[in-house]
Amino acid sequence: MHILVVNDDGPPSTNLSPYLRPLVDTLKANGHQVSVAIPAASRSWIGKAHLIEPPPSQRSTPPPAAHAAGGRGHTSSESPDPENDWVVIRNGTPASCAQLGLYNLFSERAPIDLVISGPNHGRNASTIYNLSSGTVGGALEAVFCGKRGIAISFGSKDPQPDDVIAAAARLAVRVVRHLFENWDERVELYNINVPMVLDVEERPVLYTRTLPYYWPRGCLYAEEGVKKKVNGVNGVNGVHVNGETNGYMNGYMNGHMNGHTNGTSVNGHAHAPARQRHFKWSADLSDMKKTLQESEVGTDAHTVLNGSTSVTALRANFWHVPGLEGPLDLDS
Repeated sequence: MHILVVNDDGPPSTNLSPYLRPLVDTLKANGHQVSVAIPAASRSWIGKAHLIEPPPSQRSTPPPAAHAAGGRGHTSSESPDPENDWVVIRNGTPASCAQLGLYNLFSERAPIDLVISGPNHGRNASTIYNLSSGTVGGALEAVFCGKRGIAISFGSKDPQPDDVIAAAARLAVRVVRHLFENWDERVELYNINVPMVLDVEERPVLYTRTLPYYWPRGCLYAEEGVKKKVNGVNGVNGVHVNGETNGYMNGYMNGHMNGHTNGTSVNGHAHAPARQRHFKWSADLSDMKKTLQESEVGTDAHTVLNGSTSVTALRANFWHVPGLEGPLDLDS
């Protein structure tokens, strides 16, 4: 079978993308033809996005081969892959890599039968992760290109021994073959989470449902120069609640109080100068991790956290709610 592999972690590297090369090597060892199209840099949390500007472009030199058995790669320059089956996309996303890989990059090869997106460096379990994940986004794009898609995540960001990575890769390839050969026609893509344990091949592989999860508070961004908590109280959008030093309120009040001297007048009213606020990515996932730890049996999160491999069958759409049809009575 000819498999296109894309990912959201970028070229093989110990820190960001340690699992890609082992999976590709294991797929090839099992007789599959593999073509690889990956972004030149990490594109985590990007979902199924395409970057219109700047446009993607192909980098001619593929990533180097791994040094050690088990596939620990790096990103320094080495001789090109003689099979020319690796392509790195500048300004690429998982979705654009899927598009380009299917339609533009490997036309001299046999038609692609399946798109694998991953293996992600860490879990993709729960609705928040699945809808934000570039790994799942790559598999979604495959579906919209008329291909079967499988997203694979290796469930740990901690450094793993080569034998654990090799075991996860072997199991993932077995699961992929089984799903492809027994594909349920109701399914458009599968999301697989593999726990990183040495005996993973002896543990169950289970169909699961996605754990629903919603942000309970602002968890992803923090305002630069403003503390996230004061007196144990969470901030809102990086602004203190009950804090003595509130950058937003002080800036707002000072601007309005001094508007007659340093503001601008519009229709007779003084306005404070625009205040720039700077935010940075500062993900606090402690609430999410607690919810995942307490998740119900049968969910993707519970399954992978308890050492089994989860397989979640998905449809690639935001489907409408049945029964809400026809005209709205706005006067009722």
